[in-house]
Amino acid sequence: MTEGLLDLVNNVPTDDLDLFSSKTKSILTAKKYVEKVSVDFSWVDEIYESIPYIDNIIRNPRRFITQEEDVIRIEKVKKVSEESIKHLAQHTSLIQKVDQDGTVKPLKLLNVFKEETIDLYENRFIYSLVNNLNVFIQGQLIYKDEESFNKEVKTVNYEAQTKFEKEDITIKLLIRSANYENLTISNEKAKDLKEKLNYIADILDDFMSSVFMKTMRNATPVRSPIRKTNIILKDVNFIYALKLWEFLEGFQVETPLKKYKETIDLANNKLDSNYALTYYLNYYFLNDRDRNETDETSKHAGLKKIIFDTAKDFDNDEIELRKLLNNELKLAAKYKQDQIKGISISFKDFIDNHRNKMKEALFILK
Repeated sequence: MTEGLLDLVNNVPTDDLDLFSSKTKSILTAKKYVEKVSVDFSWVDEIYESIPYIDNIIRNPRRFITQEEDVIRIEKVKKVSEESIKHLAQHTSLIQKVDQDGTVKPLKLLNVFKEETIDLYENRFIYSLVNNLNVFIQGQLIYKDEESFNKEVKTVNYEAQTKFEKEDITIKLLIRSANYENLTISNEKAKDLKEKLNYIADILDDFMSSVFMKTMRNATPVRSPIRKTNIILKDVNFIYALKLWEFLEGFQVETPLKKYKETIDLANNKLDSNYALTYYLNYYFLNDRDRNETDETSKHAGLKKIIFDTAKDFDNDEIELRKLLNNELKLAAKYKQDQIKGISISFKDFIDNHRNKMKEALFILK
């Protein structure tokens, strides 16, 4: 089928093609619409890996005992400590009197207040990290059910009118090509991702409602750069916490959902020329059958008339007539071969160039 079509294309009269094109008025619109939607969940594994270490810190926060000292009147002292006695020995002016039995009655004593606190820099760092993580996660989970895909639609609309010889010719050609590629991850991976997302969301809720976060709610948040204390640099839990802090700071994304849309104009002179050629080929193929039938009928009618006129002459011998026809056919065949050989050499470059154009036209027609 393709060979037959190529034969027809190769026999197209170029003079008619040029004339046809010069009389054609056309409008070509060609566009490509591209839409891409991607959902970025590359952060999930990083956070999922860090959660156990953050959990260790929240369950067992570092503590520090603060000590305040104050010299107060003896009647207000609730507990006498070793530090109080040492202080009194060093400050005898605070002794009111000494009884005969040696009992010392101080006027004032050093009172020591000791209090346990978790308001340390390292804990304030974790408190700030969990708050930042909560804001980040809530912003990401909004898009957890979105799908990733690529969509591409190409359309070509070609309309033309031609006044050729005695014919009014028109064409309306519309081609649409659509491609949709679903990039959503496979079922097994999707299930694993969903489980991790749910786990992260649940654990984060637990973090936010923990005793640690409630106790630290009035703590001063920390900001970058993070102070590299010995604990942050050496404790494995804090090492992962610092790694997560730096990851969140470096993860430049407002939402995990990214949408891209663009309409591209594909129209150009080459495309217009190719569709003009396609237009002419359609017209040429439409008339090819009638043209062949007319040519064959006319050629055979003339040949039959010559043979009939010659054979009806009774003076001609039928055998001699056959010899004459055979000789003429041989001479004609040789002449034809010589002509074809000469023409093929002269027009080889033209035919090659023309065939390349035809291939482009056939590609468009498919």
